[in-house]
Amino acid sequence: LLAPSNFIHRLISSSGLPELSSLSYHRWLEVQVANLTSPQRWVQYLRLLRESIWPGGVLPKFPRPVRTQEQKVATEKQALQSLVGVLPDFVVEILGVNRCQLSWGLVLESLQQPLINRHLIFCLGDIILEFLDLSASVEESATTTSASDAAGNPKRMGVSP
Repeated sequence: LLAPSNFIHRLISSSGLPELSSLSYHRWLEVQVANLTSPQRWVQYLRLLRESIWPGGVLPKFPRPVRTQEQKVATEKQALQSLVGVLPDFVVEILGVNRCQLSWGLVLESLQQPLINRHLIFCLGDIILEFLDLSASVEESATTTSASDAAGNPKRMGVSP
């Protein structure tokens, strides 16, 4: 898995954009990635996920009604408009609205594939675990637990009863 800054550098260098402008693209992308992966955003993402699975903190009694094809198409159009709106104006001017919509459309289409979604969830889980650094807290609790066990158990301390 690439670090965000390495990913951004490879993305810009392979894009064929002029080198002079790549510094501003690079900086803009770094700021956007930092914003989207900040701890506050992760909290927001997890709250939205929890609320979408357990609305109001309670599992729904009945499944959601199946959406119609028209609703799905309308949602897809709205998602494309929102995603194109995330890009700065100069990027949309350089690439054109159609190319931006096509690119985001490919991203959305890719996310419809179960294998890609599974891989994405696993990668995000790895990133979250690495970010939270749970291994340090597990090691810390293990040493604390073993120390408290040794203090309460005379055999572990090397003292015979």
